[in-house]
Amino acid sequence: MKISTILFFCLLMTACMQTKSFHRINGWYYVTSQITDSLSQTPFLTVKDFDSLRLETDAFGHSVITGVFLQDKLPIWREATTKSVGKYIAFVFNDTVITAPQVNSPIESGCFQISNPHGYDLERIFRELQKEIDISRFGN
Repeated sequence: MKISTILFFCLLMTACMQTKSFHRINGWYYVTSQITDSLSQTPFLTVKDFDSLRLETDAFGHSVITGVFLQDKLPIWREATTKSVGKYIAFVFNDTVITAPQVNSPIESGCFQISNPHGYDLERIFRELQKEIDISRFGN
């Protein structure tokens, strides 16, 4: 009994040590189920696909980031939101889900909003996203 218990714990430790964590690119992902870390492997749109961003205040006085995708990315956003009606999509920043809204209807305008239900510093996130957009367009 002791040997089998020791073997079990050794196998468990080995499995835990081999668990891979990987970096997620900043962007919008499909939520594949409500289970933890159940996002699509790759984003359907990334920060490089953003045309513009603004830091605004919503009706409740909370900071939100609003944005629009590049014109040639609008069909991807429309298709992704059409496919996700009644489901959730998630915006990931620095390997963390910042917001995961439920899609109520297809979004054809290419507009999006990143809200702050978990208390993240949206002003800092906005600055870093803007920097990432600038680097993708203009280099350093």
